Amino acid sequence: MSARLTARGVGVVVTALVLVALAFLLGYPELLGLAAGALVLLLISFFLVSGGREVDVQCSVPPRVERLADITVRLDLDADRAHRRGLRLRSHTPTGLGDRVPAVWDASGVHADVPVPTRKRGPLNLGPWLVERVDPWGLFHRTVGEADGVSLLVVPRIRPVSMASLPSALSEFGGSSEMGTTTFAMLREYVIGDELRHVHWKSSAKTGTLMMRQYIDVTRPRLMLVLVVEARAYTSEDEFESTVDFIASLATVAASSGLDVEVCTTSGERAAHGTGRSSAAIDMLALVERGSSGVDTRLLRANRGTTIVVRGHDAMGWWDRIPAMAVLRP
Repeated sequence: MSARLTARGVGVVVTALVLVALAFLLGYPELLGLAAGALVLLLISFFLVSGGREVDVQCSVPPRVERLADITVRLDLDADRAHRRGLRLRSHTPTGLGDRVPAVWDASGVHADVPVPTRKRGPLNLGPWLVERVDPWGLFHRTVGEADGVSLLVVPRIRPVSMASLPSALSEFGGSSEMGTTTFAMLREYVIGDELRHVHWKSSAKTGTLMMRQYIDVTRPRLMLVLVVEARAYTSEDEFESTVDFIASLATVAASSGLDVEVCTTSGERAAHGTGRSSAAIDMLALVERGSSGVDTRLLRANRGTTIVVRGHDAMGWWDRIPAMAVLRP
């Protein structure tokens, strides 16, 4: 694409024409010199912008980023060494952040770092962008390439919390040992009907009678975290965002400590939380929004011994009747 005048360049052209007109009308030849200087500047700008081939762009972006994380998306530009200056990215859909990003070059090559707005959770689309070459004075620009847009998900921020944040009935399960499987408990004498594969032969030889291994089933502790999403329960949007971060952090530390964790909302969403930071529960919390909904009767029948409600500091409602061992606030 050929070079085009920017708004500033149009202003310089108009100024030069006005100077020429005033020079003839008022009889000031000095104004012609100023107009000639503006024309020379325009010619130099056009020359700087016109060189160079098309630029190829490569981009790599993580699928998920945490809320409030300081992160940028890097786009690598494949540009000629002689024409790597004056490149920038311009967004097709201006949003106010990262609309125009200058490219920089260093030992690793030419690249542009686009800031990612992570103040609010949810899906985020960046770009697409046009790659432009501009002169140092911003008088001309020329499109030399395009970069496809990228999509990512802004998930809740995982804050450092300890098992002490949970009720004492659950905090005792801290540790990395695997629970929920059969484990050896004791030795006992053989009873008709026992499986011979459980015979402990060394003990049987010492005692002169068949001794059996006794196994018990270790019940894996479960935890249900309920997020109140009713707008009336929160004093502000920031408090709601902090509460979502809080419940995501609780779910992460509980799952990593050996509990089976299910995250629910008062609007009906449910998802299990795995041991990592990337799970169905975290993705669900990334999309949840404040609102209003009817009474969820399933939550009103929850097990008090394994349920924790997480809510804001504002009005009370039906969610305060959910059977729970604790009600936590960020």
